[in-house]
Order: sequence, then structure tokens, then C-alpha cells
Amino acid sequence: MKFPLIFRRLDAITASAAQDRAEKLLAESLRLLGQFCAKMADAVEAQRLARAGYSQQGEFLERTDAGSTSERK
Repeated sequence: MKFPLIFRRLDAITASAAQDRAEKLLAESLRLLGQFCAKMADAVEAQRLARAGYSQQGEFLERTDAGSTSERK
């Protein structure tokens, strides 16, 4: 006795589940890669600012030139 319809449905379900797992893994990998790239960009920017002389400041950058506030008004 043959049951081709049942086996086809099972194959379709397992193929669908495998594709779903693969897509989920790809999405998580891309999110992780995005976080890694953001951290690397922050590190590169910190090095660039350190070379430009901003390493002694705190969390925010401050302008140190004398006439910058009066010129904006």
C-alpha cells in the first residue's frame, strides 16, 4: 500500500521548518554582525579623536577655541 500524499506533506513540513531555521539563523547572524560593526566603528572613531587631541575630555566633546560662542550670536 502506498501513501505518497502523506510523505509529500511530511517532506514539505520538514523543508519548511528547515528553511525557517536557516532564515532565523541568518537574521540573528546579521544582527550580531551589525553590533560588531557598530563597536568597531566606535573604536575607530575613538582612535581618530585621540589622535586629534580629544582624549583628555570626558564623554562629550567641548570646543576650546576662544571666540566660538560670541561668533554664533
